[in-house]
Amino acid sequence: MKTSYEYETQRDFNEYTENDDYTLNSISRNIPKKDKRKYILKETLLWARALLFVIVIVVVVRGFIGEPVRVIGPSMENTLKEGDVLIMSKISLEMKSIQRNDIVVIEIEPVTFENLTFLNDIVWFRRLFPAHSREDYIKRVIAFENEEISLIDGIVYINGKRHDEPYLKDLGSTFEKLIDMPYIVPKGHIFVMGDNRAISKDSRSIGPVSVESVIGKIVFRAWPLNKIGSTN
Repeated sequence: MKTSYEYETQRDFNEYTENDDYTLNSISRNIPKKDKRKYILKETLLWARALLFVIVIVVVVRGFIGEPVRVIGPSMENTLKEGDVLIMSKISLEMKSIQRNDIVVIEIEPVTFENLTFLNDIVWFRRLFPAHSREDYIKRVIAFENEEISLIDGIVYINGKRHDEPYLKDLGSTFEKLIDMPYIVPKGHIFVMGDNRAISKDSRSIGPVSVESVIGKIVFRAWPLNKIGSTN
């Protein structure tokens, strides 16, 4: 059972709501239709401009400054873990700032036959056995053109000098694969490897990669939260 006070309160509330609705409806009715159309058009244009601005910024950032990439697989452990999100810089490549030990993203044209490589040049053979889609590899730059790389007792030597690699998962684990050592990196190419040398598929098996195939350099780790920052 309601008290008289509650009845009065409910009645005042109903009256307030009705008056409020009446006021809003009156204002809405008093705005000319022509002005309403102008208002809607103005709001639409403002939202369109904002959306266009966002699209332009995203395109510029992804195309020229940086792009997020995700680590897939364990070939760069312990430096990078599967699932890590990295920021890849493209501007630095235009400034020719790739240095030894930089971590880069490489675009690899897949081959159907890794051992019998001459079969990859036969068109009808490749049609019968098509390769997988193009792959992106995240690897570390070890050697540049005209440098001689050799592997002795699981240790990397460049031009006869031992290459210090404190980032390796297992020291002394760098051994030959398909590429015979010592090896001189051809002009316009770089020699790359993964930090987890025991399982990494890199230049030891696919050969040196052309500089043109490098699409970016890793400059920042964005995920996980407890490892945000440099990858060094």
